[in-house]
Amino acid sequence: MATVMVVDDVAANRDIVRMLLGYRGHDVIEARDGADALRLAHVHHPDVVVSDVLMPGIDGLELVHRLRSDPDRLAAQAPVIFYTANYLEPETRPIAEACGVSQVVLRSQDPHTLLEAVDTALAQGPVLLDVPAADEEFAQAHLHAVNAKLIEKVRALHDTERRFEAMAVASPVGIGILDTHGTADYINERLAQIMQMPQENLLGAGWLDCLDDSAQDAALSLLHGAGDTSELRFDHRIAWPDGTTRRLRLHLRQIHDDDDGRLAGGVLMVDDVTDLVSAEERLREEILRRQDDSRHRDAERLDSLRRMAGGTAHDFNNVLGAILGYTNLAIETINDALEDGTLPAETAESLIGDLQHVVKGGERAKGLTTQLLAFGRREIIQPAAINLNTLLRDNTASLRETAGPEVELILDLEPSLPGVKADPAQIAQALRSLVRNSAEAMPAGGTVTITTSMQDENVTVSLTDTGTGMPQHVLDRAFEPFFSTKLAGSTAGLGLSTSHGIISQAGGQLTLRSREGHGTTATFTLPALVSEAPPPPPPSAAKPDNTGGETLLLVDDESAVLQVSARILSGAGYDVLTAADAGEALRILEQHPGHVSALVTDVVMPGMNGRQLAKVAAMRQPSLSIVFVSGFAESLIDENGNNLEPGSTILAKPFDREALVSTVRGALNATSHR
Repeated sequence: MATVMVVDDVAANRDIVRMLLGYRGHDVIEARDGADALRLAHVHHPDVVVSDVLMPGIDGLELVHRLRSDPDRLAAQAPVIFYTANYLEPETRPIAEACGVSQVVLRSQDPHTLLEAVDTALAQGPVLLDVPAADEEFAQAHLHAVNAKLIEKVRALHDTERRFEAMAVASPVGIGILDTHGTADYINERLAQIMQMPQENLLGAGWLDCLDDSAQDAALSLLHGAGDTSELRFDHRIAWPDGTTRRLRLHLRQIHDDDDGRLAGGVLMVDDVTDLVSAEERLREEILRRQDDSRHRDAERLDSLRRMAGGTAHDFNNVLGAILGYTNLAIETINDALEDGTLPAETAESLIGDLQHVVKGGERAKGLTTQLLAFGRREIIQPAAINLNTLLRDNTASLRETAGPEVELILDLEPSLPGVKADPAQIAQALRSLVRNSAEAMPAGGTVTITTSMQDENVTVSLTDTGTGMPQHVLDRAFEPFFSTKLAGSTAGLGLSTSHGIISQAGGQLTLRSREGHGTTATFTLPALVSEAPPPPPPSAAKPDNTGGETLLLVDDESAVLQVSARILSGAGYDVLTAADAGEALRILEQHPGHVSALVTDVVMPGMNGRQLAKVAAMRQPSLSIVFVSGFAESLIDENGNNLEPGSTILAKPFDREALVSTVRGALNATSHR
C-alpha cells in the first residue's frame, strides 16, 4: 500500500482516480491545483504523484519543475505521472523528460493503464535528481507547450462556436441562451421569426414575452436555482401583429458548469406548434365524430332489431293467443264430454295429455315473445314509484338462487337513495338476468357485487363480477337478441337484450364494461324521482260481484283471436258482440244503444285504432267500461313509461281464459262502483 497524491482542478476527475486507486488499497491525497499539491507534498511526502497537465495557476508542467527544484528531497524525488485528456504524449514528452516525469497516461485509455503506471512508478522507486533544467530553458519549453495547446483550444472553441451558430441558425425551433439573472445573451433568428419581433428586442429580458405572467415567475425561479427541478415546459398563446393567434410550446432547461456543477444559466427552446395543435384538434374531432357515428350506427342497428323483434312478437302473440285459446277450449270441451260420459275416459285423458303438451309449448313460446317485447321496448308495463334498495333487499333470496351456490352475492347499497319510476317486476327480471349472466361467466365460482349510488340526477346500479370477461368483438354484440357465446341449444340468447330493453323502456340506460380475463361490470341508470307521489293503482281485477250476463262488445282485427275470445267470454256467461274493426264496432253501438256494458278492444288495428275507438265510444256512452287488449306497448306507453290512458284497464297478449275473464269482470265492477 502506497500514498498517492492526485492533482486535478476538477473534483469529478479526482473522485474517479481516488476510487480507481482505492481498489488497489492505496491511500489517496487530493490536491485542487498545483499550489495545493506543493503544500501537501511537504506534509505527506507521497510515493507517487498523479497530476493533470492543464490547470489554472500552476499547471502540471510547472508543478513538476518546482517539485524537482524543491529543497525538500523526499518531495522532490516523488515520481510523477501525467494523467491528461488535453495533451497527447508527444506534446508533453520533451518537457516531461526534462522535468523527470515518469509516464504520460491518457484518460481515453483503459483505466488499468493508470494502475499499471502507478505500479511501475512504485517499482522504480524515487526519481534520481540530476541537474535541473535552467529556469530560462524550462520557461521557454513550458511557454511553447502551453502556447501550442492554447492555440489548439482557441481553434477548437472557434470551430465549436461556428458549429453552434450553424446549428442555431438552421434550427426549426427558437433558441435563447440565458444567464442566472434571467438575461438573454443569445437569440437565434428562428425565435425572432416565431415572436415576429427583432432579435435585439428579445435580448436581455425581452425573451420573457414568450411567456405569460405566471410562467415568467416560474422561469426566473428556475434560472435562479430555486426549486427542485432542472427544467420546465410551458404552453403559451401569442397574437401576431396581424391578429393571427399562434400556439407555442416552450422548454426551459438549466445549464451547469462542467467543472464544479454550479448553475451557469439556462437554454430556452421555443417551438411554434400551431399547425400541430390544429392537426391534433382535427384528429380528436375526427375520432369523436367517428365514435359518435359508430354509436349512432349501433343505436340504429339496435333500434332496427327492436322494431323487428317487437313487430314479430306482436304478430306472433296474436297467433299464439289463438293457439292457446282454442287449445284451452278444446280441453274444456273434452272435460265436459268426459263428465257427460260421451267420451271414454282413456281417450279423454290421452287427448288432454296431448293438448297439455301444446299448452306447455305455447307457454314457453309466450315467455320468448315476452322477452322479445321487452327487448323491443314494446311490452305492456305497469310503472310505479319504487326504491331500488328496497327492491334489491326484497329480491335478495331469488337473486342468490339465480347466482347459484358457487357464487357469492354482495350488496353495497347507498343509504339515501331516491326513488325511480319503473315496473318493479320488470326491473327484478332484469336484475335476475344480469346476475345469471355473471354467474355463467364464473363456472368455478366467484363474486357478484351489486352497488347502488346517485350520480348527477340518476340512480345507478352496478353489477361487477369476477368472471372471465368478454373480448371486444363479443362486447360489441352483447345486446343483440339471440346472440350467445354458449353452446347451441343451451340458451336463447335473450338475457342481456331483454335487460337492455327493460331498462330502456323505463327511460334508463344499460352499459357494459369488460375486459377478457378481468370480469365484467353491468351498469344501468334510471332517472331519479323528485318528491313525486306514486300513481294510483290500476283498477283491481277483483272477483266478480256478479256471474256475468252483461253485454260485451269485442273488437279485434285478428279473426282467430276475436273468435276464441268471444267463445271464452260467452262461456263465462256474457252476451258477446264482435266486430273486426272500429267502424263496425261503432255501428254495433248505434244499433244497441245503452245495452253494451263494456268495450273490449285491441289497440293496434288498421284505420281507427283502439284508443281512438274508445274515445268516440265513451263520448257516446260515458258509462261504458273500456278494456284495452294489446301485446304492443308502443300504442299505450310513451317513451317515459307513462300510461297514455291513465286509469284504464290493460290486458297484455297473449292471455289465458282466467286472465281475460277476471280482467273484464274487474273493469265492469270498477265502473259500477264509480
